[in-house]
Amino acid sequence: MERKMLHSGMNRSHDYDKILTRLTLILHRLYSGESLSVKELAEEFNVSAKTIQRDFNERLIRFPLEKSGRRWRMREGFRIEKVQESDNILALEILETIASGIGSEFAQRSNMLLSKLKNRTAAPISSYVNFEDISGFKELFREIEEAILSGRELLFVYHEKPRTVHPYRIVNFDGYWYLLAKEGEIVKKFYIPEIKNLSLSGETFTPEIELKERLEWALNAWFDPNAEPFTLHLLARGAIVKYLKRRALSPTQLFVAHHENSDAEITLKVSCTAEALMLLKPWIPDLAVISPADVKEAFEKMLKKGLDFQTGHDAF
Repeated sequence: MERKMLHSGMNRSHDYDKILTRLTLILHRLYSGESLSVKELAEEFNVSAKTIQRDFNERLIRFPLEKSGRRWRMREGFRIEKVQESDNILALEILETIASGIGSEFAQRSNMLLSKLKNRTAAPISSYVNFEDISGFKELFREIEEAILSGRELLFVYHEKPRTVHPYRIVNFDGYWYLLAKEGEIVKKFYIPEIKNLSLSGETFTPEIELKERLEWALNAWFDPNAEPFTLHLLARGAIVKYLKRRALSPTQLFVAHHENSDAEITLKVSCTAEALMLLKPWIPDLAVISPADVKEAFEKMLKKGLDFQTGHDAF
């Protein structure tokens, strides 16, 4: 096991510093046009390949990365090689923005680190990433992470009920932090700030590879980890096609047709109707459902319900 539980404040700070520094340097090189391999990065940073894989699959999942063979790179259109040096701090500015949304203490430490890695002249980059503050739950996160990395069962109380689970992933959906874990034969989502009396069991487990891969497809908090994923076929209005090419709705998104009027058809995998509807909401009225029929019907009902609510309050 690569990393053991750290108890002194100095060691904990050092642990966070190492992670943030590693992510910052990796992003900086990716934005500069490099293609990076897990094996080479593991050797360079003196960590396990599993840690680097987690960096790409979890910590950097929201960045426009793609895997080509055994190497990771930035998707076309996002690299910043052959541009002014001042633009090379873009990745660091993005990291700083994310850190500032996680918690004041974490943001202060990350800003100090980032200032060592970039020129602090005023960079015209601003973004709003609304993560809930986890400053009060750092120890909880550390113990969950330790259990995931070491394959150990977790014991805790959730909604006044004792739980024994196999932890798989910490995820952030719409700014809120969840633990995806298997309880018995069912995979469940646990809102981390509501987890109480957490401890690591002496029992270990072997993560299911197929389940780990399925959890990587989770798009929002309505994801159903116990359902078989199905294909969602969408029609995108031409005005948003370029945005869907810049940043896919899902890692499974594929463009399957382009129309003469600039509209395009895409497909992606979802686990249930609720997950699909929550994915579509921010894109109303520029996305339409082609299939399956039950999702199309549910989407149309949601649109009608919203329109009825709006027209019913026009007097205000």
